Amino acid sequence: MVSVTFPHSTVPLFVYGSLRPGMALWSAISAHVVDSTTATVRGRLHWHVGMEWPLLVLADDELGVVHGDLLSLVPGDAVNRVIVDEELRYGYDARWLPVSTDAGEVEALVLVWSRDDECGPEIAGGDYASAGGPTG
Repeated sequence: MVSVTFPHSTVPLFVYGSLRPGMALWSAISAHVVDSTTATVRGRLHWHVGMEWPLLVLADDELGVVHGDLLSLVPGDAVNRVIVDEELRYGYDARWLPVSTDAGEVEALVLVWSRDDECGPEIAGGDYASAGGPTG
């Protein structure tokens, strides 16, 4: 008997800014979200120099924690457009990283800022929603 493995029907995506539930870009992906749970990832959250959106910067230390949500997304063109047009185009990199939830640690796609420029002040507490990010 031959064993066949199919790809996952959803993609785990950790969101920490405008793609979080209730935030500015949530409506662009919400129809494709099967599940959402609070989560954290190691790193530091900074404002973009224009103070409009957050940048997740990976940190070498163990102290930085970024708060967000782990989404289970049904992949498709609409989701791809949001990720590519609204995020990667602005300079974010997509990385698979360990994300912590109440149920344990999982690997998820995380959009990180890996450039040395355009990084503004750190967002206190690593939580964009608590820092007053625009809602949708």
